Amino acid sequence: MSHYTPVLLRHLAILIALTTFGCEIKTCYQEAKEKHLEKRYGNRPPSKGQLADWEKEITGYEKIINEKIDAGIKTGKVYRKLGESYALMESYDLCIKNLDKAAEYGEAVAEVFYWQGLCYANMARVNNWQADVARKAEQAFLKALNLDKTMNKVKYELAVMYYAGFARNNQYRVLNDTLTISQQQFQEKAIELMKEYKSVEPDQAKAYFFLAGLHKERGENADAKREMQELMAFIEKNSKASYKRNIDYLRAEEYLKSFDHK
Repeated sequence: MSHYTPVLLRHLAILIALTTFGCEIKTCYQEAKEKHLEKRYGNRPPSKGQLADWEKEITGYEKIINEKIDAGIKTGKVYRKLGESYALMESYDLCIKNLDKAAEYGEAVAEVFYWQGLCYANMARVNNWQADVARKAEQAFLKALNLDKTMNKVKYELAVMYYAGFARNNQYRVLNDTLTISQQQFQEKAIELMKEYKSVEPDQAKAYFFLAGLHKERGENADAKREMQELMAFIEKNSKASYKRNIDYLRAEEYLKSFDHK
């Protein structure tokens, strides 16, 4: 036997072993892949009957989901009605609780947060403008404005609250005739918001009187007078035949006279 024979036999044995081992690896990998695909997608394409059954099953689930969604929407609207009703009854705590539920059930709309702001603001007012409650009112009003920037009535309420709750009766006010910087800033915010409100609804006399009163308190008498003059001019222009009998016109006239008597 040639001295090369043992070497050839050894190489042949290694080759056979490698070939066999390689096949086993490939087979194992293929089996694992097929099992994974079978587990994920099934081992064969679904039949038309199976597809029809699945579609029927999905339709049933969709019906249940839609019924629950519809029930949730209706529940949210009912909670909203309850909340607004409690607000009108001046039950502010119950108003807030029901409006929280309304938002939870999807009725998270600007009007809900407006009413919630009103309730918090009134709760703060009856408690001598309690700071944390006033902040909750502010947050609710700002949410309402964020959802609907055209909601002008929110600007009015927020302006009044900034003046009464944050600038006028602030618990950190040291003396009656002394304002902190933050209080002055809240006054300026109140003026800005009320001017925005008035620009959209120039027929609302309460905006003119609010601005006149705040300007007068700040010592800005010329601005206070201007507000009354603007109101009187607006009423005269829109009620030429009866403006002298208009209550707001007469009030503004008396307000102007009060400056002359000083």
